[in-house]
Amino acid sequence: MASIRKRTLPSGLNRWQVDFYDQRGKRRGKLFERKKDADAFLVKARAQVAAGTYMHDSDSPTVAEIAQGWLDHCAARRDAGRRMEKATYRDYADKVRLHLNDGEVGIGTLKLSRLTRKEVNAFRDRLLASGRSEAMVRKVLGVLRLILSHAMDNGQVPGNVAQGVKVLRASRVDTKIAVPAKKQVKALIDAASGRMRPLLIISALCGLRASEARGLRWQDVDFAEGFLHIRQRADFYCEIGEPKSAAGQRSVPAGPLVLNALREWKLVCPQGEHDLVFPAGDGSVSDHNNTMRRYFKPLCARLGLDLRWHDLRHFAVSLWIEQGFSLKEVMTFAGHASVQMTMERYGHLFPSPDHQKAMALVEQRLFG
Repeated sequence: MASIRKRTLPSGLNRWQVDFYDQRGKRRGKLFERKKDADAFLVKARAQVAAGTYMHDSDSPTVAEIAQGWLDHCAARRDAGRRMEKATYRDYADKVRLHLNDGEVGIGTLKLSRLTRKEVNAFRDRLLASGRSEAMVRKVLGVLRLILSHAMDNGQVPGNVAQGVKVLRASRVDTKIAVPAKKQVKALIDAASGRMRPLLIISALCGLRASEARGLRWQDVDFAEGFLHIRQRADFYCEIGEPKSAAGQRSVPAGPLVLNALREWKLVCPQGEHDLVFPAGDGSVSDHNNTMRRYFKPLCARLGLDLRWHDLRHFAVSLWIEQGFSLKEVMTFAGHASVQMTMERYGHLFPSPDHQKAMALVEQRLFG
């Protein structure tokens, strides 16, 4: 049985008390200033009791505690090799430690039972006011959503109150991806030698991520049909694993320049147990930071170029779009999980349809 009754406290204040039994048969009570709030709480509590997810404040863990439980789950996946890389786990742990559990703006000490959409919105606003970038706040909220989703699976919360919380851009400043000029990329490739030249060529023309290029094997280079088959990648710790996502496993077409550069490089490529196309000098997995520090950045500096390695991937995608590849083809070759992801990054590069010409043709067919 559940009830709502008016009570006069010893202080003389009037309050509305909700009495009910939780899913374990334990009597619970809660006071409210307004009957309207008491009614709303009872409706919500009844639904949670029926679903077996009601949690009283005294039994509720804190956000920090469920975050740690989620990190423990991620660590178990990492140690078992179940789609959780060391770098990903470290990034998650940093987000929890530096933002969620921050003593000034965080919500780590908040009881899970008291975490509402309003509290999440306030947390977002505090993060922004503290000087954290919009991109960082989006990532922190993404981690919070994952934590609460895990809590839902464990029956600790009835819903994910962080779902749908957005971070609006502070201005309408153009945030489109900047694509390097063709002459810049050509100058970079022309000035490169040894291992760097074929590595730059496949990055700029085939759009491989740095981790995918480092994990590419000779057996995945199809010289006969002209394809690079992406089947694995090398992570931050130089460990070989699966691609970034299911969509990351793909086949990318390679032109004559790419294939010829790889044929020449194969003659002098160091041999190793992983049969890698771009290994370190001893045949082991190469370190991307080492490549950047010793080769890529000095080369860019010598040519007066301000480029990031990932700009080469943007360049490749821009070439595909310029050549007239369909949206579906661009999405597939880039290894994106959805068309939406492709459009968010590169939608501005696709040619705009000539609506005036199309309407003229409609009129001509209709009226002659």
